Amino acid sequence: MDTYLLKLNSASLAERAPIIQMALGDEGIFHYGRLLISPKLEELAQTEQHASIQRQVEVFCYGTYNEYNADNTLPQLTQPQLEKLKHLTVVSLASESKLLAYDDIKKELGLSEDQQVEDLVIACIYKNLIAAKLDQKRRVVEIDHVIGRDVRREDLEDIYTKLEKWAEACDEVLGEISTEIDTATKNASAKKTLDFEFTKAQQALRTEHATEGVAASNSLTRNDSQFASEEYKLEEQRTGDA
Repeated sequence: MDTYLLKLNSASLAERAPIIQMALGDEGIFHYGRLLISPKLEELAQTEQHASIQRQVEVFCYGTYNEYNADNTLPQLTQPQLEKLKHLTVVSLASESKLLAYDDIKKELGLSEDQQVEDLVIACIYKNLIAAKLDQKRRVVEIDHVIGRDVRREDLEDIYTKLEKWAEACDEVLGEISTEIDTATKNASAKKTLDFEFTKAQQALRTEHATEGVAASNSLTRNDSQFASEEYKLEEQRTGDA
């Protein structure tokens, strides 16, 4: 666009219209906001011969193929300009919905065959205007990503409102995540405490069992010694009596 704006700024009034028409047909340009606000375009639009040229640029900024067809005051488009406007119309549709039915695209672009829809969508994908998948069975286009178009001043407030709502939704999600993190941290701490208490209880139980085992062993040893002494005494007595 910079090249066309430089040419426009140095061009005479009679030379401006062809420059603008070339810019509208350039296959590498899809945003015309800077052209629309150019004083050179405004001057040209004040002439009787090119009174509708500013409206033509507006259609390429914000409008659609149907809007162009509905306005009889607009000049006839060249084939590259017509294809460009169709691509921009697909961009507008994709911005409004992530799932586009073939029939809706046909209606907006005056198409009659599914193959025409698919060819148009594929062209938009190759130009990096959209990232999408064709579902031929369901006859829909699944939109993953779409570029933005130029924005009208009167639409800025609506965009700002949507951004505010989006920011509020993000804050809510972050709050929920923070709550989940706090809960997980508390649960981890409680589990750590329970594990420590369980280990401590196990150690105490082992110590208690070990103590009881030693006591039982000592008791058996004493009983065995006492039994052995009694047997010795009885043996001595039998020996003496003999």
